[in-house]
Amino acid sequence: MKISALNGGYKSVNFGRAMASKDEMTQAYNAALAAREAMGFKEGKGVLLLPSDKLPKDAGEAGMKEIISDFFENMKKLLGINTVEVSGPVSESVEETVSQVLDEKGIKRIAGFEFRDEGIEEAAQELAKNYDGLRIKDAHRYSDEQLSAIEEAFKKVKGDSFDPKMLIYEVNDDGALFDWNASKIQGRFDGKVVVGSSNYLNDNGGDLWGSTSFFTDRMHTSQGNFIHGVRKTGQPTLAQQIVDPGQVNQSIHLLEEELKLQDEDILNPARYAAAKRADVALSQNFYKHYDDIIPNLSTDVAGFSKAYFEALEKGEADNYFDSLAKALKARGLNEGDNGQIYEEVCKFRNALFAPVPEAVKGGAELTAEQIEASYKDTSNIILQGVQAKKDIIAREAAEQAEIKAREAAEKARKDQLSKMLDELNPLDQKWLDRLMNFARKHKKQFIFAGLLAAIAAVGGTMYSYGREIAVKSGNAKPKAENLTKKA
Repeated sequence: MKISALNGGYKSVNFGRAMASKDEMTQAYNAALAAREAMGFKEGKGVLLLPSDKLPKDAGEAGMKEIISDFFENMKKLLGINTVEVSGPVSESVEETVSQVLDEKGIKRIAGFEFRDEGIEEAAQELAKNYDGLRIKDAHRYSDEQLSAIEEAFKKVKGDSFDPKMLIYEVNDDGALFDWNASKIQGRFDGKVVVGSSNYLNDNGGDLWGSTSFFTDRMHTSQGNFIHGVRKTGQPTLAQQIVDPGQVNQSIHLLEEELKLQDEDILNPARYAAAKRADVALSQNFYKHYDDIIPNLSTDVAGFSKAYFEALEKGEADNYFDSLAKALKARGLNEGDNGQIYEEVCKFRNALFAPVPEAVKGGAELTAEQIEASYKDTSNIILQGVQAKKDIIAREAAEQAEIKAREAAEKARKDQLSKMLDELNPLDQKWLDRLMNFARKHKKQFIFAGLLAAIAAVGGTMYSYGREIAVKSGNAKPKAENLTKKA
């Protein structure tokens, strides 16, 4: 399998436009919810891991609340996020604004926390007062009693609203998490939500390492008992993974099996990234790192929207609807009773990838006709499935044949013109007639046809003038018809 395509970085195979209105964004959001429910994931979590330095330093500045609100609106309705973890300290004004916005949008908030050995229960109670849940970092290093104390603290504060699935256990020691001999999750974490990662996704001798199937088929746990993403904290970023030949070579076969994709569909880094995101979408619970939504993303939330849609145009950004479409198709949910749901998801996938009209780039709003056309535009979607591969091969072959035909026709015209110019003789009436005919015939193909016509006209005038002088001076050769008459 050739892997040289990775060396060139991203290939611009897609184009992106923003949603035309809040109503359209809500329609897209509802389509995504329906798709998740069709896969049996109605209660699933979509968690965003957001570094605090990506938020404004002061939310009191003019327009900052609107910026923060718009950012989380995009996260919820375009990327499937319903839970947020902000890592790191923020100012009091930002904390207040973020909490208010998340409440308004119905987005839950968790904390990522590493406890000291003393005072665990008290610290957990304080966290429970301010957060809906918790990601327990390095959970394997705590004793059973300590983990139990954390859970009891949340139960005590939350009361009847306590949801054990809002406690997420990040275990960074595989031996402490997996019972390889029994093919199950270790007893102390069995039934809890543990963190999965598709970093170094591979078959691993039938273990299906890093995939959704690894948890459900190899470790025999249910969908609700793990949360999946492309990397745990501290592992290589998605931007690093997709240009690592070792990662790609090890995982490409498993992605084919999971998503029914073909080699050529995912060799390109952008397509490989899309395949890894789609693998995550096969899970009931998923998480996204902020800087994996757009690999190598450096902008803060104020510049996110612009950066996101520009990155879609380059084929780099996370198109959640593309992931859902692949997941639905892989599960066989693209036909029958779920066919309409699949079509709706594809509609918004297409819209996000659709070319942006030049007028819109200049500030104009999308027209109703442009919006409708974008729903049907499949020319730039990231490929999926065997039939898609056959279609693209056929289309590319037809395009190449058309290009070769045009090149051959252009070469023939150029050769004809070159021959005529080699025989250039403005005083030869036959040559001028041929040149005029050529100009008239190819005026649409050659921008200098007008020049040819001008040369012909000038040549004709010169010919007539020259002949008139020759006749007056008695030097003109008699025409063939005059010779016949004299004979």
